[in-house]
Amino acid sequence: MDNTQFGAFIAQLRKELGLTQKELADKLNVTDKAVSKWETGKGFPDMKLLEPLAQALGVSLLELMQGRRQEADTLTVAEADAAVSQALGQSERAVTRRYLRLFRWFLTGGCLLSLLWLFTTFFSSVWAELVKGIYLSPAATSIIGGADGPTAILTATATLNPLETFFALGVPLLLLTVFVVLAVKVWRLEKKLK
Repeated sequence: MDNTQFGAFIAQLRKELGLTQKELADKLNVTDKAVSKWETGKGFPDMKLLEPLAQALGVSLLELMQGRRQEADTLTVAEADAAVSQALGQSERAVTRRYLRLFRWFLTGGCLLSLLWLFTTFFSSVWAELVKGIYLSPAATSIIGGADGPTAILTATATLNPLETFFALGVPLLLLTVFVVLAVKVWRLEKKLK
């Protein structure tokens, strides 16, 4: 049973009972969006909702998990085990996808923070250099006189600290790279689970 078959079965049973998605959702204390996701195959109900869902739709739990009505009242142990394990697998995949999506959003936020750190560091240093070029402090200039007139001597007092440069530009670049690579890997894993 796949999510599409399961969803079609839920939609069929709901319509047979004359219920709207909202009415079914109210019986299960979920949103009508959740019922819509189940029916379209984009989601699967949590394991604790399967029995109340079967009762609300007037079918057995086994019929619900198999996605079809049973012709006979009896079922072999192998068929019941297969239906239960299939439902458990679908529920686990749905939960895993939810956590992966949450983790991907966390990684995306890390990417944005790294970019913000990188841009503020880069632009603040560029802005500082621009300001230094326009407004020289009096301590950085000296004027001496010669036969042809005054000569200005500019002296630079700042030195480039490699450790400071690494923390200012290297760390955010490294974090950005790690966050992007992990976000892409999580996104691919999330797509595999669908």
